[in-house]
Amino acid sequence: MANRVLKPLFLDGDAPDPAYCNIRDTKEGPLVKARYHCEYLWVFFQHHADREFQDELRKCFDQRYWEMYLTVSLILAGYDVTCPKPGPDVGIVFKGQRIWFEATSPDRGKDGTPDQVPKMKSVELGEDPVVQNAPDEKIVLRYLNSISTKFNEQYANWLKKGTVSDKDAFVIAINPREIDFDRFDGSPPRILQAAYTVGAPYAVMDIKEGAITRVGYQFRSHIKKEPKKDAKAGDELTKVDTGVFQQKEYAALSGLLCSRVDAANHLGEMDSDFQLAPNPHAQAPLPDAFRFRGTLFESKQVRDGYQVIAK
Repeated sequence: MANRVLKPLFLDGDAPDPAYCNIRDTKEGPLVKARYHCEYLWVFFQHHADREFQDELRKCFDQRYWEMYLTVSLILAGYDVTCPKPGPDVGIVFKGQRIWFEATSPDRGKDGTPDQVPKMKSVELGEDPVVQNAPDEKIVLRYLNSISTKFNEQYANWLKKGTVSDKDAFVIAINPREIDFDRFDGSPPRILQAAYTVGAPYAVMDIKEGAITRVGYQFRSHIKKEPKKDAKAGDELTKVDTGVFQQKEYAALSGLLCSRVDAANHLGEMDSDFQLAPNPHAQAPLPDAFRFRGTLFESKQVRDGYQVIAK
């Protein structure tokens, strides 16, 4: 029974991540609730965590918190979870179908790179407001980078070693809270901008009638990266393909999940903000009845593309 004793989640001493220190050391205010929330999750998660979890939580709090939250969401939904070491973060079985989830938390990108997502400018009380446009394409590039890394490197390695099977469903679960501008979603939702070749919204107006006659979303097959600092005039810009669901190389990707929950912002029931987008072309598709409390993006192929309905 000794190995079932609950260990404290937060450890004493210095920690590189300020969010970890702020939540651990707070004595009053809303962060007290954040600490209680984390400790509550830890009750369920401790015996599924890897040996490095508590130490890594001190270094990259948001990333490891997301892994814990995702796993506990599945536990509290009634699933028996498995967390192989090494392997995907968490797996369940739904109606006979094994489903693996791998959590990832894209950041702003490397400092000094042209495609880094800028920080949001903060405005002090009494200062004039500042209008800032969300750099949508740069944010979607961060999603695509995380998806590529998890799928082409980690998933491919697990498949090769037999940790997962090509008959298993595989979902990449994205939490972009480290990107300031992604506290609120875009239009269309950014996981759909990564999943499909879809871009910004448009509207067609009848000038004579003064009425909008058609609305939709632009086709976008790729995003051009910003030129490097040492780029020369005439150099071709690097293109990053969007629409991972429409690429044969990603047939083993069964779906994308997105949540913006963090330790201090988790209103409502567990998984109530989850966005789940199943891949309509997956070789191991998610079962039709599988969903979370949040939004399910159900898609079907139509004559000129895809129709996606939020349910």
